[in-house]
Amino acid sequence: MKNIPLLVRLLLWTSPALLALGLGGCATPPKPSAYTIEVTLDPALAGTSLQVDVVGANELSDLPKWQTYSVTEYWQPGNAFRRDARKATLAFGRGRPDTQSLAVDDPKWAEWLRTGALHLVLIADLPGPVSDQTGNADPRRLILPLDRAAWDRKLQKLQIVVQESGLRLMTPRRP
Repeated sequence: MKNIPLLVRLLLWTSPALLALGLGGCATPPKPSAYTIEVTLDPALAGTSLQVDVVGANELSDLPKWQTYSVTEYWQPGNAFRRDARKATLAFGRGRPDTQSLAVDDPKWAEWLRTGALHLVLIADLPGPVSDQTGNADPRRLILPLDRAAWDRKLQKLQIVVQESGLRLMTPRRP
């Protein structure tokens, strides 16, 4: 090793670290975008009184709570977590349309994006007993990315159907 010039030795020792730094910087930061959210009741639930809350969640302080919070507790009367949530509520029932939307230009989007929302959380107050589970394993909760890279570039609307078995995303994600 004494015969190898100092500069070459230095490059041999530092090249793995430099390579790691260079590759680490290649990741593109997420670019959240607003979409029209269209929620439709399955025909089996037509006329059923239920609510769907839509919430923008940032990665650091909001998402971990939304992934693990009890959906059963969330829908209890006077629940502080629900009361304090920055949400839009879609209320379904007799005399109300079975398809409702949160428009791309709704003021909630500006609030969510301003506070760093990278995910959209939908929580449905479905009839009947359901045991709590975390994340999307709970059929009453649907967590979606807002990152433009997760969806088709031309996409403007996310479509969700509320079924007796839970929330179902109808919009295909990008592979």
